[in-house]
Amino acid sequence: MQYVNVGPGGQVQIDQQALKRAEAEHKVKCGRYLKFAFFAHLAALLLVNIVVWGIYGMLRSKDRGGTYPWPLWVTFGSIVLVIAHLLSMLPYYVCKPSSGCPRWVWVVLLNLLLVNIVAWAVYATSESEACAPGVHCEYLWPAWVSGSTALAALVVVAMPWICGHFFGIHDDVGDSEVDEEMYYRSDSD
Repeated sequence: MQYVNVGPGGQVQIDQQALKRAEAEHKVKCGRYLKFAFFAHLAALLLVNIVVWGIYGMLRSKDRGGTYPWPLWVTFGSIVLVIAHLLSMLPYYVCKPSSGCPRWVWVVLLNLLLVNIVAWAVYATSESEACAPGVHCEYLWPAWVSGSTALAALVVVAMPWICGHFFGIHDDVGDSEVDEEMYYRSDSD
């Protein structure tokens, strides 16, 4: 489909309706791709969990594999992966792209938040299994996770500003740059 037409007098006309339709079509296709990817990952994780729990059911005696419910960790990991996938898709459904705060920043920040939640959940679970009730006997390792992800979040938030300051925002193209590119292109043709 042609969005730009050049009239007989050299006048450039843009078919706004066709352009809006193409953008809407692109958005619908992206939505379909995201849904397909999500449900494909969900189906694969469901299959992995069925197999793991089946193996656990067959090996559940003390002689073969013990009675510790280790597949719970596989299921927990699967749930975390599904949540990470949803968090990675969320900015593409909710946010409009902008050069000031790109969507990838939100994807990274949401996943850093998930890493913290998972670290503290694992710590709370392992702490309750390792220590007597009311006794704190484990090293507070999730504090290191939270500190390092907070530092990473600061870097990620600052990255668009730093890159924009030193290298220029890629979407922000001035008329002089376009004119210069057109001039060099016409010389090489």
